[in-house]
Amino acid sequence: MRHKFLITEISSILILLIFLNCTNSTENKSFAAITQVKSQEPLPSCEWCGAMDAPEELSWSTNIADENEPGERLVLTGTVFNQDGTPGAGVLIYAYHTNAQGIYEKKGDETGNGKRHGHLRGWVKTDARGRYQFNTIKPAAYPSRSEPAHVHFTLSAENMPEYWIESTLFYDDPLISPKMRANDDKGRFAHIITLTKKDGVWVGERDIKLKK
Repeated sequence: MRHKFLITEISSILILLIFLNCTNSTENKSFAAITQVKSQEPLPSCEWCGAMDAPEELSWSTNIADENEPGERLVLTGTVFNQDGTPGAGVLIYAYHTNAQGIYEKKGDETGNGKRHGHLRGWVKTDARGRYQFNTIKPAAYPSRSEPAHVHFTLSAENMPEYWIESTLFYDDPLISPKMRANDDKGRFAHIITLTKKDGVWVGERDIKLKK
């Protein structure tokens, strides 16, 4: 009797293991199929756009890089203004940048322009005071050193199609050419900003004026 019981018990365990293996295999195949479909989706015609990928629910502040992302922490903040100087409320800002090695790193499950821009990207919608904030890491220059380190920005809002603005650069970057510095807006709306370190985190402020 004990021998028969052990055989029955072992058989039950084997059946359970086969079932779990089949289930996991099916799930893995389903995930692989979904990933493959996403990878085959055509890229957006606009290479720099990102507003179309924005989540429905947005705050004025977001995290682009989680705490496990290698690199020095960076907070980019500022205020968006209308042409008349009033706060630009409800403006969608899309930002993306390279990782600490200067690469637009991808995890493989990106959609839309995430397949170009990588996973270090995010969206905010300015609050009633026009404020925005991105919590991320300080990007590095491309491995080729062809351009200074930068963060790409686009802006859009109701009745205002998405448009690209000059990338945010960092003042002490040796790759910024004299011509780039000469073309900077300077003053309040400069796109070459100075970073300061507070409690181990780089902090930079960039105010933006909406185009006419």
